Amino acid sequence: MKKSLLADGALLLVTIGWGLNFVVMKNVFLKLTPFMYLAVRFLIAFLILSGIFNENLCNFSKEDIKGGLLAGLFLFFGFASQAVGLLYTTPAKSGFITGSSVVMVPFFAYFVTKKFPGWSQVTGALLVFLGLAVISVEGNLKINLGDLITVFCAVFFALQIVIIEYYARIAGSVNLAILETGIAGILSLITGAIYEPMPAKLDIMSWAAILYASIFCTAGAFVIQNIAQKYTTSTHAAVIMCMESVFAGIFSYIFWHEPITLKTLSGFFLILTGVLITELLPSGKMKKADLPG
Repeated sequence: MKKSLLADGALLLVTIGWGLNFVVMKNVFLKLTPFMYLAVRFLIAFLILSGIFNENLCNFSKEDIKGGLLAGLFLFFGFASQAVGLLYTTPAKSGFITGSSVVMVPFFAYFVTKKFPGWSQVTGALLVFLGLAVISVEGNLKINLGDLITVFCAVFFALQIVIIEYYARIAGSVNLAILETGIAGILSLITGAIYEPMPAKLDIMSWAAILYASIFCTAGAFVIQNIAQKYTTSTHAAVIMCMESVFAGIFSYIFWHEPITLKTLSGFFLILTGVLITELLPSGKMKKADLPG
């Protein structure tokens, strides 16, 4: 119980940091292209982790490599779609759409446990997608491009959560974090080099934002997440991490001065209600006993 509470507290701290980072990223994208930002962020995180845990670099198991490659791939696609989507939407909307990944976790976990997620998950999913429609569909019935791209971000993050929980019990948590940040950084660098112009000189505030994201939101956060998920289930971790959207909305209102309309609040309410129904009502959710290790 004590380890579970510590794991929950650590995940909540990570979640607050991620919520703030939506506003930080939105500001950085005024001066830096998305993929080059991600490349610098993840490669710095990779170097930090490799330096601190250098003895792990010669001790990667087959499970470490498999889990790290898969997690890194989903991490790259998740953050790439989040970053590109954030160019065309607001920090609060990006945060709430990203948070909808919690509803998707039990459905993807089904392929591991072979258990039907439960009707509460189905109900929660319907409410979440209704909320997404409310905040994303404009008056002319067109879907906001940034919101649509961010939906893919939620899908990839849900897959990353399930992959990490599966491999955290049969592989090294630190090794998974090293590999997934390295893979995400390399893929971001390649994509940025192909499709984006070389970045201009960055000021001290831009570097501060990148270092905040690299050290706290990436290197530290993924080590904490991978270790904490040894003592909790993927759905339990996801319900804590879905609070990222609430913090994103709060920080967006405070720092980005984002106006919150009744339509937007209605969509946020539907999404949050769907998430809470998914996690708090009895269902056939993934339990620790269902997983290897």
